Amino acid sequence: MLIVIAGERCTGKSALAKALMEKIHAEFFAGRDYVRLAPSEPEAVARFQKLLTEKLHSEDYVIFLLTEPDLFALVPPDSFVVMCRSRLETSKARFARQMPDGELSPIIATMLERQRGSFDHIPRSLTLDTDGADLSLLAVEVLEQAEALRKQESGA
Repeated sequence: MLIVIAGERCTGKSALAKALMEKIHAEFFAGRDYVRLAPSEPEAVARFQKLLTEKLHSEDYVIFLLTEPDLFALVPPDSFVVMCRSRLETSKARFARQMPDGELSPIIATMLERQRGSFDHIPRSLTLDTDGADLSLLAVEVLEQAEALRKQESGA
């Protein structure tokens, strides 16, 4: 089963992926990690798309963290896509915690503000609000919905 986790920076994508991987064994790709699959990017893209297509309805799990909207072009049609969302203030606070001094620079704050809505055009199977959410419970919800979709599509 392919689970694509999408969303803007600091919306909880990585934390959700971690919570999922505590519950299932999954091959994991974040962003452009797929380049490790081959010596050239075009070959890596082809291998990655083949892998995603093969795992689309498989019982084996692959989690793809969609960190940039343009990477959606690699995702096979009918994939299970989870969109993570959070309030802008939450994303800014999460980003600040990653900074050495714990402070968010005005440049980074502006970047986060400008990226708002950059994933809105991406079709999704499920949208999750990660503000203050129990990610373990969200992971269970993701797995239940992904499995229900897989069974529905396989006619089981």
